[in-house]
Formats: sequence, C-alpha cells, structure tokens
Amino acid sequence: MIRYKCLSGLIVTLFVFGVVTIDCAWAGEKVKGSATSVRTKWHPIDVGDEEGHIIAVYENTNVYFGDKSDEIPTGLSTGIIDMNVKTGKGTLNGYVVTTYPNGDKLYSKTDGQLIGKGQAKGTAVYIGGTGNLEGVKGSAVWKSKSLAPGVSFLEIESERELPGK
Repeated sequence: MIRYKCLSGLIVTLFVFGVVTIDCAWAGEKVKGSATSVRTKWHPIDVGDEEGHIIAVYENTNVYFGDKSDEIPTGLSTGIIDMNVKTGKGTLNGYVVTTYPNGDKLYSKTDGQLIGKGQAKGTAVYIGGTGNLEGVKGSAVWKSKSLAPGVSFLEIESERELPGK
C-alpha cells in the first residue's frame, strides 16, 4: 500500500499536467510554467499477471504557476495508470480541466510514461476551452517528480494559439 501511495504522488503530478494552463499565450507563443499536484482519489486494482502490476483510476487537484502571469489557475485531472509498482514503469493517460480565476476553462488530453520510481514525462494536447480560451489549439510537454506520497511537482512547456488573438 505504501508503494501505491508513493507512486500515486507521481501520478498526481503527471496529470496535473493540467496541461500548461499557464498564462494566456498568444498565437504560437511558448509558455513555461510549473504546477503542484495533490492526489484526491486513488483506486488501484491488482492485475495479477505479475507481481506489482496494477491499474488505477485517479483524480488530482493542481495549482499552476506561470512565468508571465499573476493568475494562479487550478485544475482537476483524472486518468488511468497502468504500472508496475515494483519497477515504477508504466503508462498513464487522462484528461485535465484547468479553471482560471475569471472562470475560463482549458481542456487537455495527456499521455505519459513512468520513467522510474517517482518520475514521469509526457505530452498533452489542448482539446477545447471556454471564454477567452474558446478555439484554443496547441500542445505541451511535461516532466513530473514525486515530492511526497500524493504530492508532485510538474514542469511544463507549451505552445498554444488562440483564434483571433
């Protein structure tokens, strides 16, 4: 159970991936930022084919920090992870809804790889938005590291374009 908790912290960050919902980037602008992610739900199921292999559904709450904005958006990420808790290797995928202080939302789909105990990397694609983010297009790459059970740090680099901006 302790292994699940440590690895799930990483997962939290991964899907924090709240996908670079940092700052309001203009056409093709590159944005760097970071996030802190805290696991709020974690439901592992032992697969049984090999020792330590699990599939888990999770939910994380994320707080994002950007280089160019005083806004501090939050996100809710949900996803599925398929991993071996003994090796720390596996895959994860899911969705992130990031909400900005003005109520605008950014929707992202993320895919990643666990690259060792407590670490992961992946990509995300923006799949929609509301308000000023309606029609957003772009993608991001991210890396995460577990800080403590259920808590992760995420580094994000994205490029996005807003129609008519």
